[in-house]
Amino acid sequence: MKTYPATVGQLSVWRDIEKMPAGRTWEANLTFVWDLPPDAPAEEADVWRALARLALRHGSLRTRYVVDDARMPRQWLSDDGKAELLEQIRQGTADVAERAELEARELQRAVDVTRELPWRAWLLLDAGRPAQVLVIVNHMAADGAAALVMQEDFLRLLGGEELPPAPGPLEMALEQQTDGGGGRLRTAERYWRRTLAAAPRLADDACEPERVGATLHTGLPMPAAHDAAAKLGVSLATVLLTAYHRALCTATGELAHLFFPMSSNRYDERHASVVTSLNQWVPLLLDLDPAEPFDAAATKAHFKSFNALKNGFCSPDAIVAIRAEHADADPGYYYNPILAPPGFPSEDTPAPATVEWYDPARTTGPGFYVIARGLTSLDLILRVNRPGWNRPRVATFLHAIARELSPIGVDSPPI
Repeated sequence: MKTYPATVGQLSVWRDIEKMPAGRTWEANLTFVWDLPPDAPAEEADVWRALARLALRHGSLRTRYVVDDARMPRQWLSDDGKAELLEQIRQGTADVAERAELEARELQRAVDVTRELPWRAWLLLDAGRPAQVLVIVNHMAADGAAALVMQEDFLRLLGGEELPPAPGPLEMALEQQTDGGGGRLRTAERYWRRTLAAAPRLADDACEPERVGATLHTGLPMPAAHDAAAKLGVSLATVLLTAYHRALCTATGELAHLFFPMSSNRYDERHASVVTSLNQWVPLLLDLDPAEPFDAAATKAHFKSFNALKNGFCSPDAIVAIRAEHADADPGYYYNPILAPPGFPSEDTPAPATVEWYDPARTTGPGFYVIARGLTSLDLILRVNRPGWNRPRVATFLHAIARELSPIGVDSPPI
């Protein structure tokens, strides 16, 4: 059995999985639902064949992992044929009315990437006809951007296109072993050390953390959000990051905050469409004056975040060592913008802003995490598990971030 080194992205996810408590490794799962187009082939067999061909195209979807004596995962690519792959991928069929229950149940069924393929699929039927595909994929195999590539390729394969094998994480891992890849890693390590050395120190708060979850449904259609960002001369992700910072200033009374935005590491054509996990957190220190005009603050945040994201490719083992050197640094505020680009089909009419409270199912991961989700309209999903942050304080933060976004059309929601 021939194995290959893991990529930096795969190793990063692996180290996160190692820290998950027993019985919680399902938290490494991601879930997606793909709608089948109205003119798609109506036979179930056509859908399953397209899914098997998808695994043949992308090596990450037929990769298992072997752990060596140094606790390093190594890639092992299955040489199974289409029929054998399909037998492992196909989980069965269900009615679309059962989707929510099925998705909630199967998300919490762990995928053991050392023993099985890293993804599973169910076919959802509407009046007996294929309507949707539910996919559960382990984060070792894909991130959010990779899932979009998977969906696009699946639909092309379902439509009858012939797609050859695509470059995958195996080729990427071998490239990262070169001197060029090593130089980039060392640059990122220096950036991490400088940033954590300058970060605020850890607050002395003996309060027990309270798990709080909330979604701010801004009601703002994505075209309006993108148009507003364009008028400011920055990206929508930067607009939201700027509002995030200013809302923290309001809720905490402090000006300097350490952020960890998600770097997609997909900034060149070679890596943009690779199905694997490339996402990594990167530190970003913002100490902008909340009294200055929003557009001036957004411009500064844009250049600071651009510099940070250039260093988003870093060895997770090096990060552990650097964080140990700066153990008194603030744990930081995490930020993941998942925003459809301009031109994506969207809502047209603004709606009133609302807040939906929920109990977070996940217990691992960042203690303060904002996901900016924008497909048809803009939502801010907040998950908090940090001392000093209870529901009233979270409500203050949500009101503040809505107020900061009022110039782009977000009103203040009832909380």
